[in-house]
Amino acid sequence: MAEVVERLNGLRALADTHMLLREVSAKLFWGMSKVLDNRTGLVAALLGVEECPFSESPVQLQVYLPIGGFSGVLFVENLMSFEQAMRSKGQAFSKLALVYASGFKGSAARLRTPEAVSLFFSHRGELGGDRIDYFDSWLFGKDIALPVSFWGDLDWSGMRILAAMRNNFPVMQAWEPGYQPMLQSLLAGQGHSPEASDKKGQRPMVAFGCPYADAHLVPALTAHGRFVDQEQFTL
Repeated sequence: MAEVVERLNGLRALADTHMLLREVSAKLFWGMSKVLDNRTGLVAALLGVEECPFSESPVQLQVYLPIGGFSGVLFVENLMSFEQAMRSKGQAFSKLALVYASGFKGSAARLRTPEAVSLFFSHRGELGGDRIDYFDSWLFGKDIALPVSFWGDLDWSGMRILAAMRNNFPVMQAWEPGYQPMLQSLLAGQGHSPEASDKKGQRPMVAFGCPYADAHLVPALTAHGRFVDQEQFTL
């Protein structure tokens, strides 16, 4: 037991290395890579942080770069909506780089660390020229300023993802062209109850710094107690 504790004490020296969880396990526990599986909470507690700094796998981002370049970035919560956005002929997504990261993976602190992220660029978008390098420079650097938005389900989980992602992208805002029709649907008495979609456990939240969400989305969710799924809307 004392030897295991001694091994765990070695976590702190590796906290800033961006190693994967199984790499850390193998390094500390005599080549055994699965010792720390399902123990990220323990690792975080031992290090005194909210989130385990060692990823179970690299954060995987799917990226669509529009032909002709982009002047903003939109993170999309749900895969079906991301696919629809890539194929859309409308103007709502014009000049927007589209990014899909599953659920809360997009809120991870390591999202802007090259060693911890794998990027996959869609063949439907622009792959030539310097567009990919420009996106990389924006994501992993601090010198390029672009408007950043998030569009997801109109529920408390979606709002928490937005709030968490603002830790990585302080300028990120709720994407009004996507949320406005969802908000109108909610105000018209549509949407569904939390119980109807297995979302009963979602906890309400208060304002978190996004002007549009704080002024419109959060109050509407609080007042109506119903949710609206992103996939219902095609722009």
